[in-house]
Amino acid sequence: MRRISFLPVFFTVLTIAFVVAAAVRIHSYSAGAGTSQATTSRIDAVTQSPEPRGTQPSIGDASIPSTDTIVDAGSGSSETAADQRRIAEREQRYNELLKSSPQAAPGSPAAAAVQQQRQPQVMVQPAPQAPKPAPAPSLLSRIGNAIARAVNGSPGSGPMTSAQQPSSPGKSESASNADHPREKESPKDPNSDTAPPTIAAVLFDPPLVHDGEETTLIITAADDISGVRTISGNVVSPSGALQGFALQKEGETGRFLARIMIPKDAAEGLWHINYLNLTDNASNSVTLSYAQGMMPASASFRVQSSRSDTTPPQLKAVWLDRQQMKAGEKNSIFIQADDDKSGVNLVSGVFISPSKFARVGFGCRNQGDTNQWTCEIMPPGNVDCGDWQLEQVQLQDKANNMAAVRSDNPMIGNVKLNITSDGCDSHPPIVQQVVVDSIRVSAPGTVNVTVQATDDSSGVSSISGHFVYTGPMPQGGQPPRLYFSCRPTGEAPATTWTGPLPIPDKAAKGIWRLGALQVLDKANNLKLYGQNEPVVASVQFMVQ
Repeated sequence: MRRISFLPVFFTVLTIAFVVAAAVRIHSYSAGAGTSQATTSRIDAVTQSPEPRGTQPSIGDASIPSTDTIVDAGSGSSETAADQRRIAEREQRYNELLKSSPQAAPGSPAAAAVQQQRQPQVMVQPAPQAPKPAPAPSLLSRIGNAIARAVNGSPGSGPMTSAQQPSSPGKSESASNADHPREKESPKDPNSDTAPPTIAAVLFDPPLVHDGEETTLIITAADDISGVRTISGNVVSPSGALQGFALQKEGETGRFLARIMIPKDAAEGLWHINYLNLTDNASNSVTLSYAQGMMPASASFRVQSSRSDTTPPQLKAVWLDRQQMKAGEKNSIFIQADDDKSGVNLVSGVFISPSKFARVGFGCRNQGDTNQWTCEIMPPGNVDCGDWQLEQVQLQDKANNMAAVRSDNPMIGNVKLNITSDGCDSHPPIVQQVVVDSIRVSAPGTVNVTVQATDDSSGVSSISGHFVYTGPMPQGGQPPRLYFSCRPTGEAPATTWTGPLPIPDKAAKGIWRLGALQVLDKANNLKLYGQNEPVVASVQFMVQ
C-alpha cells in the first residue's frame, strides 16, 4: 500500500486552517465596521437635530439630562418600540425644561449670553484612531516558523515589543548631554586679577657648588594680568638648616634671579627649595611647598663640603645678672652654648609676661672667643608686674643649623625675672569700632580705615591689619590680602587711629573683608582680633 507523505498533508491542513481563519477575521471586521457606522449615524442625527425654540437653561443646571445619554448602541433595524418610546419621552422632557426657563431682560448681559447659547454650537472632536494592527505574517512565514519550532524548540518570531527592540546607539548619551548641558565658562575680566603668578622653570646655576661658594637661583615666572611683584622663599640643607632668599627681576624679561651664598662648613648633600612664595601686583599669592610635592626636580643643587656641619649648637647654661628689676632699667642675661664644628653664630631669646599678653625679646653678643654670650634686656615702663618667664632661647651656628630650646627644658623653665612698674599694665587695648570711609571703590584707589581703641593704662602703641578677598578663586589659589597700618589722630592718649589701605590696579573685583586686626599697647600687651570677632566681622568693602 502506498504511504502518504507527511509534508504535503501538513501543508494542506495548514492552508485550509489559514483560509478559514482569514475568512472569519474579515467577516468580524465587516460586522464591526457596520455597527460602528450605524452608531455614528445615530449620534450625529441626535446631535445635529434642530434645537427647540425658546431660551436655553442656565449652564450648570444639574436637572437637565445631557444629550450624551441619547446613544443607540445597536443598528437602526434592531431598535424596539420600547426604546423609541423611551427616547421620545426624554426629548419631550428636555423640550419642557427649555420652555420653562426664565426669560432674561432684553439688553442685559444674561440675555446676550442666552442669545449666544441659542446659536448652534457643534463641537466636533476627532475620534481616536485605533492603532493599526500589525500585518499578518505570510503563509510561507507561518510554515517556516512552525518548522523552526518543531525542529529547534525555539519561540516563534512575532512582532517585537518595545522592550525587545534594540536601543538606538548613542541615544542615551545624547539624552544625558541634553539633560546636563556643558556650562560655558564666563570670559575673564581683564581688570580683575584673581589668579596668582605661575612658574615655568626653576634651576640653580651651577647645580654643584662647594661650601663657601655661591649659586644663582633662576626662576621664570609670569602673571596673567597684573604682573609678578615678588618671589621669595628659602632653601633647606640635608641637616635641616634654612637659608632665605628674595629674587630680583632681570630687566624686562620674565626671569628672576637670587644669589645664594653657601656657608663655610655647610652640610654636604642635596639642598632644595623648601618653600616658594609668589605674589603679583594685585596681591594674589601662592606658596609652593617641597613637602607637598609642588617643586620640580630642578629646584635643587648639590653641595660638597670639606667639613660638613650637620649638628646645631647645644645650650649649656642660662642665668640672670639680677633676678629682680624695675621696668625701664637694664638687666643682663648670660648664656653658654657650644657647637661641634662651625661655631655658634647667633643667640637670642624672649620673656613672656605673667598675663601671657606681653613679650620682651633680647639679642646676645659673644664675649671674645669663649662660649659665653651676654644679652641685655630693658622692659618698657608700665609693663605687667610679677614673674616673667623665659619662654625660649634660639641658637644658630655658622652653617645655619638652628635649635630652639623652650621652657620644657629645665635650663629655660627655671629662669624667671621679677619685674615691678608704676602702671603694671596687664591688659591689651580694646577696640570699640572699625569703619571704612567707602564701601565701594574702583581699582586703583584707596580706602581709609578708622579704628576706635582705648587702653586702660599705658596707651595704644600701634594698630595694623589686613583685608582678605572673599570672592571665588581658581583652584590652588590663596585669597589675596591687602595690608594697612594706622596712626593716631589728635593729642595723646589718642583713641582714634586712621590709615590708608591702597587698592592696587587690577585688584580682584568683589567683596573684601577685614581678616585680622592687631593692636599693641606701650607695655607690649598684644591683642589679635580675628574675622569672627563682632567688632571685625561686619567691616568690608567692594571693589567694582
